[in-house]
Amino acid sequence: MAEISIGGPRVLEPLARGWWRLSPRLVPILAVITSLLIGVPFIVLTTSRGDIGRGFNTAATAYSALLEGSLGLTYVDTVSSDDFDLVRTLIASEPLTSREVRALSRSLTELEAIGPDNISRYADLLERYAGFSDDELLALGERVPQIIAVGVDTLRGLRPLLEEFGALESSAARTLAAQYAGLESLSAEQRAGLEQQIAAAAQIRDDAALLSYLRTIQQSGVVLLTRLVAQLDVLDSLNLTPFSAEADDLASIFALSSSASTGIERVRTLRALEIRLATAGITDFIGLAAQLRVLNALYGANLISSEDVATALDSEVEAVVNNNLLIRRPPPILVLVDRGNRAAAGLVYNRTNTPENTSDDPIQAAYLRLGGGVLLFLPGQLEDTLVRSIPFIIAGLAVALGFKAGLFNIGAEGQLYIGATCAAVVGFVGVFSGLPLIIHLPLVIIAGILGGMLWGSIPGMLKAFTGAHEVITTIMLNFVAIRLVDFLIKARDPFILRDPTATTDQTPNIVASAQLPAFSELSLLWFIGAGVLVLLWGLWRRREALRQDARAGLRPVVNGLLVTGLGAGLGWISVSGRLHIGLALMVLAVWFTDWFLNRTTLGFELRTVGSNADAAKYAGMSVPRNIIFALVLSGALAGLAGGIEISGVALNMKPEFFAGVGFDAIAVALLARTNPRNMIAAGLLWGALYSGAGMMQARASISIDLVKIIQALIIMFIAADTIIRYLWRVPEGGKDEKAGATFSKGWGG
Repeated sequence: MAEISIGGPRVLEPLARGWWRLSPRLVPILAVITSLLIGVPFIVLTTSRGDIGRGFNTAATAYSALLEGSLGLTYVDTVSSDDFDLVRTLIASEPLTSREVRALSRSLTELEAIGPDNISRYADLLERYAGFSDDELLALGERVPQIIAVGVDTLRGLRPLLEEFGALESSAARTLAAQYAGLESLSAEQRAGLEQQIAAAAQIRDDAALLSYLRTIQQSGVVLLTRLVAQLDVLDSLNLTPFSAEADDLASIFALSSSASTGIERVRTLRALEIRLATAGITDFIGLAAQLRVLNALYGANLISSEDVATALDSEVEAVVNNNLLIRRPPPILVLVDRGNRAAAGLVYNRTNTPENTSDDPIQAAYLRLGGGVLLFLPGQLEDTLVRSIPFIIAGLAVALGFKAGLFNIGAEGQLYIGATCAAVVGFVGVFSGLPLIIHLPLVIIAGILGGMLWGSIPGMLKAFTGAHEVITTIMLNFVAIRLVDFLIKARDPFILRDPTATTDQTPNIVASAQLPAFSELSLLWFIGAGVLVLLWGLWRRREALRQDARAGLRPVVNGLLVTGLGAGLGWISVSGRLHIGLALMVLAVWFTDWFLNRTTLGFELRTVGSNADAAKYAGMSVPRNIIFALVLSGALAGLAGGIEISGVALNMKPEFFAGVGFDAIAVALLARTNPRNMIAAGLLWGALYSGAGMMQARASISIDLVKIIQALIIMFIAADTIIRYLWRVPEGGKDEKAGATFSKGWGG
């Protein structure tokens, strides 16, 4: 290791040396952190609209929603009796009933969505043009975007033509325009013929402009263009352009129109509401809307019943708040966390939380009161992340195993498809449907593995015997697999794999005996049994050490307890019954891959071929055999991922079902540095990003593509880790780390 010079106080030297030793192992984690940090200025720049504070608030909301949507963790405010101060201010000037609360809440939500400032500006604009009727202003607002789309200069140039085209029937006008619209240029004879029919064409001497006008007439029609010219004249009379702020506001007002009311009526109604509230001394309309939503939720939950809101606030709300734990989750809506309970911590057993609930009901949330808020854990979100992560982890193992042999397997996608299709066939065909679960389910999983092995063997043999590069062959076989599955499922005459009774293209559902059980379906005895097996296995492996020292049995005991506790915990978070025992198969796949690569002769040969094929050949190892073997095993793992998804999640196969899982697996393998032990963490991160993306989009109004940008940045920083080492002052890694970061030997391998 090179010498380092550490300046500053001597007390920092141990920290600097510790960072020097530890940081090379943290490069993937630092790449993730850096990518998330880069996302902050990106969000600020695209959402701030000139207000930097607003941009940072949006970024905080986005990442908070991403965390909640992926891990189910969030910190929320509680409801107190002091949270209704604006409602009390309103009541002081006018009485309010529960029915009016609902109506006022809807109106304020509408006002919040449009924006109070916009409503005020729209109302001022309508007052300024009070000399026009509502219909005239709406017609003008409707046409402004169309005028911009056609073009002001085009409409002005069309004016003389439209007067003569307007005298023709609509169909005749379009037919005449069509005769010339497709031409690239006009000959003298063609222009003369056109001028004979439309004399105004003689006023337009530029042939290109004339043909452009005719194409516009053909596309939009004379009637619409005539109306646009008329509205353009109205704008001219008002000294406005279609691009002016006033014209844009008129278009926005028209866009507010619905079947129930026009945009002008909505603006006037909401403006009257603003004036009414301002008269009552309320200017924070958004805050009042939030308070009314909470109050409305209390009425909806039958926690308060008085028709008069003033009475409810004075005699009911305080008792309800004191006797219940009430929280608000964004968007600001009330959630009854624990009805009739103010405990510091507790569980919520279902969404309705009625008194008839029992501890046997699915757990919807766990909470812990911290300060003035509540730390909330929603196990359903974590369950979704785990389910999404399983195929990424196993398929990532498939890609990593190929990397270890010096092969860049891009074909995990196709191997997934073939494995999943084989698993689906074994899962629904009649010859297997009568088998018990203990036989049928393993056959389904084995079918998936064999399907992936078959598809992986093809590029392996092509590489070994012809030298065809695996990057090309696996990419091409991806498309072959996807289109082959697409054909087999969509074929109708005759039906091959398609379910004739289904309304969409899919195979029949696999039978119950072919489905992976969910953790929620297993009793505690299963988890205890698994823990005992782990304990006995550990004691057997350490039998020699136990003869010397009984303390050698401590680790097997701890492992057995961990397995039992983890199994019970997985059953606890499986609130929707989606988390299946494919998770256990995934853990076994990780263990097997790590054991095979590092503890077996075949694994050693495979890694040796990947490191130096010439040296491996000189040592007597068969390079072609190891190439085929590596891609067959890689395909088997990808097929296992496909079989688990079919038997645990989808229950049938659809065309283009996996949609890029195999390609995401490449990113997961890179993030894990091709180390099987790191694959679980890398796959969980990938699954978490996908699980939390939807909530992030809903809460912060940010495109879901932000997650893909973050993923792309992670891959870039992993591949070009020099950037991360420079930013975080990370030293160069040792031989082992560099070997782990070398994925394949490339085109010359």
